[in-house]
Amino acid sequence: MKTIKKMINAMESRWRNRVPPQEKRGAGTNEVCPHCGAQFTQSRRSVREMVLAAICGSLLLLILVPAGWMAEQWIENQGHRILDRMTWHEPLDNWSL
Repeated sequence: MKTIKKMINAMESRWRNRVPPQEKRGAGTNEVCPHCGAQFTQSRRSVREMVLAAICGSLLLLILVPAGWMAEQWIENQGHRILDRMTWHEPLDNWSL
């Protein structure tokens, strides 16, 4: 029984020495740039940053939605104008008609 405990303790100590703890490894939080190998961590966003992002996003929508609608109307209008110019009109020989 003591021999088995010694073997288990020896294996545990070797395992601890070979595998770094999760704090050192980063447990998936630290990432490495594939090009230069620099490490960067993802920090949590503060409430202030989230509110600011929501405000900026809503302002962006307030600008882009009407601009998209206006662009759609303009494209539709120009499409009708191009199609109107493509129709053939017979030349008038008699202007009294």
